[in-house]
Amino acid sequence: MTRKSLVVCVDDDEEMLVSVARSLRREPSLEIRTTLDPEQVLEWIAKEDVAVLVSDYEMPTMTGAQLASKARRLRPETVRILLTGMRSLETAIDGIHQGEIFRFINKPFEDKQLHRAVLDAAARHEELLALSGDRERRERRDALREALELEYPGISVVPRANEVIVVTSDPWNDALALGIAGLDRKLES
Repeated sequence: MTRKSLVVCVDDDEEMLVSVARSLRREPSLEIRTTLDPEQVLEWIAKEDVAVLVSDYEMPTMTGAQLASKARRLRPETVRILLTGMRSLETAIDGIHQGEIFRFINKPFEDKQLHRAVLDAAARHEELLALSGDRERRERRDALREALELEYPGISVVPRANEVIVVTSDPWNDALALGIAGLDRKLES
């Protein structure tokens, strides 16, 4: 069974929030959670793997762009969508600069448009998770390489002659000379 993508929706207008949730609840791959409180959203994002944040732009305690910015700092792989009734360039620029917004959707919205944007955002979330996993593996590999080089200087240097890798005639003795235990001819069989 595939895991559902958690989508958090926030708006200070309860009717709009119900409308957004109703539009998205029909999608079986999504788990929808709603709130009127942006601070509640930040708590959820800090504690859980929230795939998508759908936020109103104009709210009394903070703008959607400010919320998106805080969400990005807490969990960069949470993809952020802003709903706005303000169709101005300043709104778009604010959202882009503060929260790296994935999509802007004008209110009133069409169900299909919101549905497609949220599914695209959930797919992007999965891509970002994979990339963060790759980054973590690279960081672990680099740390291991550094630790090995500190303990066994020269271990990561491969002698080359005219771009040809030179392999010593007896790598097993070279490993013993470096003090690397457990590397011997038995590994060839």
